[in-house]
Amino acid sequence: MRTNELHKFSDGTLYHVRTALNDIVLGIKMEYLPKRKQSKQDRQRARVMINAIDKKVRDRRLMRSLEKFVGGRPYGGDLRLLERTI
Repeated sequence: MRTNELHKFSDGTLYHVRTALNDIVLGIKMEYLPKRKQSKQDRQRARVMINAIDKKVRDRRLMRSLEKFVGGRPYGGDLRLLERTI
């Protein structure tokens, strides 16, 4: 998975991936992780992905909140509607 592909996944899936990446960063040994020792570069990549996932989930939550504030109308990717309401 790459950071530019995060939009394809639901929030639940992103939370599960984030948990697994957090286990890699903290060095926790879980059954679902590979048995090999994670390198410093693997942990750094995991941190970058965690930050990207956090940003994506936060942005989605903000957009849902704004849609409810505007009146429940989904903006559907049309940012001009969002600009008119602000």
